[in-house]
Amino acid sequence: MHGNPPPGEVSARLHALQRQSSHSLYEQIADRLRQTIITDEPDQLPTEEALMQLYGVSRSTVRKAVQRLVDESLLVRRQGKGTFVTQPIPKIVHSIDHLAPFYETFRQAGEQIRTEVIDFSWGSAPFLPPELDGWKRPVLTYQRLYVSGDVPHAVTRVTVPEQIGSHIARGDVESNPIYDVLQKKLKLRLEQADFLVSCRQPTPDISEALQLSQSAFLIILDRITRDAQGKAVETTSHFLRPDVYQLSVVLKNITPSA
Repeated sequence: MHGNPPPGEVSARLHALQRQSSHSLYEQIADRLRQTIITDEPDQLPTEEALMQLYGVSRSTVRKAVQRLVDESLLVRRQGKGTFVTQPIPKIVHSIDHLAPFYETFRQAGEQIRTEVIDFSWGSAPFLPPELDGWKRPVLTYQRLYVSGDVPHAVTRVTVPEQIGSHIARGDVESNPIYDVLQKKLKLRLEQADFLVSCRQPTPDISEALQLSQSAFLIILDRITRDAQGKAVETTSHFLRPDVYQLSVVLKNITPSA
């Protein structure tokens, strides 16, 4: 039988960097430090010397990693005292067991949030799920950024078919969730939503919007909403920071297995 590895070996494995990765060492360190800030909620970062020893890298690499988090407003340097965590990261639980606008999550939690439409355009939408390949092109796609305080934590990418998008203006979605536009403006009856949850690294535009490196991983929540006839009327991809979001589902009337 093999015994448990010594604590020092376990720590080395947990903090080991992927030196053959296309992502730079400082980006990988920044991702690990960001996760540590969220998980352990420290007040102060370890010294540069401690981080150099922990990750086996040079001082310049550590400084670039720390600077990235300073630029994200997660850390602040105080001359002669060290580097400190600046603000708490929001904690948001999003329920996917009922039809409701994504924005409703923040209303229920009392979270102060700012949203901004960062793209509104017509195109071929090559990222659509296979079952929506039958949608006539072009389709309308727009992206919305969600920010609490100074922390960007989610981007939603909404796509609707041509026959629906032709009735939607940018002003409609700047001030209203897509479900409100579909139900209140277009008088559609929404009956069902299919969800698919995955974990992927962000594309360059999502990475930039969320101020994360492309080596980070996001929770991806893909949704297809259908009307009373079962026809798909919109699809949304939610790009969520895993250090901020949890997804919840409540199951009822469970029949015990034999």
